[in-house]
Amino acid sequence: MQMLIKRLACFFFCLLFLAGCQVVSVVNVTNELEVEFSLGDDELAFTYFDLPSGEATLIQSGQGGTVLINTGDSSSQIELARKLHMYHVETIDSLIVTNMGEEYSGNITWLVDHYQISSIIVPDAGKGMIEPQLKENTGKIVGWKEGDKHEVLPNLKTEVLFTGENEGLEPCLVLSFTYGEHRTLYMGLADAEIEELLASHYDLKSTILKVGHFGSSKGTSQEFLQEVDPQVAILFSLEGKRPSEYVLERLQETWIDVYQTKKIGAVSIKCTLENYEIWTVRASGQEFHIAVSN
Repeated sequence: MQMLIKRLACFFFCLLFLAGCQVVSVVNVTNELEVEFSLGDDELAFTYFDLPSGEATLIQSGQGGTVLINTGDSSSQIELARKLHMYHVETIDSLIVTNMGEEYSGNITWLVDHYQISSIIVPDAGKGMIEPQLKENTGKIVGWKEGDKHEVLPNLKTEVLFTGENEGLEPCLVLSFTYGEHRTLYMGLADAEIEELLASHYDLKSTILKVGHFGSSKGTSQEFLQEVDPQVAILFSLEGKRPSEYVLERLQETWIDVYQTKKIGAVSIKCTLENYEIWTVRASGQEFHIAVSN
């Protein structure tokens, strides 16, 4: 039986090798897993961290530069630090905080104390909510308004589609990231009515959908999914909360590749201007698993 398992493992490894999936290297150094993408000048990598609770997304450019979207819950601080080390993050050009809740912003103070961060981007209406946490670093806070357009990394176009302010909601950001032919819709809320409003104002069609609020049943409607028509959906994990079965069912019935970080680990999407590849990495101590899909 052991010989059969070894032969099967060898067979599947050969399949990955023949498919040309050799872009990322995973190395175990001093008992710590490290991930190296070797990004070219025209390449970008989005990595959705598998934190115990809360969401955090790392964007790295082959031309240099790092953006972190959200910080996870404070209970995930140790794992966030570990992930940043694994992906060789030493400085953060921009920290984008889409929501003021603990599960999105719980480690802001710790990050500011331990990393050189050039700017901290929040919904414009949320500036006053975050300033007390940052004290002498309030000068780094930048407020984004609906309709703002930015280039946070080389060739990465970012548009603010929604902030919640005009609808009387808590400050939040719905962002659209465009890199070459790829578009990522980063939902900072789950609300069927707001999804309908967005669809009436924008062309939402995107390659990647970051599902709003951990798969809450209040959003990610069937009509919304038809408008976005994503190839890939990312679901973060929140301790004590499971994604809605109805949302998962809708995603699966629409033939979307669904990646739940709690189940499969960190998800990295490495993009050129024309193509993308998806990698998943799960590590525990000195053990790790890596899977690749084109």
